[in-house]
Amino acid sequence: MKKTILAAISLAAIIFFMMGFEKVDSTSLPKGEKTAYSQKEKKSAVDNGIGPIKEVKLGPIDQSMVDNGNAIFYSKCYLCHDVDQTKLAPPLRGVAKKLSPAFIMNYLLNTAEMQKKDPIIKALLKEYSNVPKMPDQQLTKEQAREVLEFLRTIE
Repeated sequence: MKKTILAAISLAAIIFFMMGFEKVDSTSLPKGEKTAYSQKEKKSAVDNGIGPIKEVKLGPIDQSMVDNGNAIFYSKCYLCHDVDQTKLAPPLRGVAKKLSPAFIMNYLLNTAEMQKKDPIIKALLKEYSNVPKMPDQQLTKEQAREVLEFLRTIE
């Protein structure tokens, strides 16, 4: 039970950091001011992050992967995340449109290194300084891909 709760909180922190990259209309900001996402906006759309995943070829939605990703989400993420409502962390609808598939998978698989080295994650950690760093979830590549597939369905 303790490991499940820790895993849920940790995965929630990953997704929370990813959701912090909401697009900002730069015309609404004071001249010269940029947010972490607006500074990295172009980079994040194609940024693969740091980790073993160099490319993710997406095709049509694979329902069996969605079902598995959904189960992972509800066992590890739902404690802090909802799809449409803020719980302890932001809702996840649209996160798969904001960050590249490889970036999401690399963050799920290589959390600690990305927190130390990736400029997008580092900016989010700074922006959300009250959120603890997430420990590695020890997900397999297959599990990370299934979570990604589930996130694709909630765009």
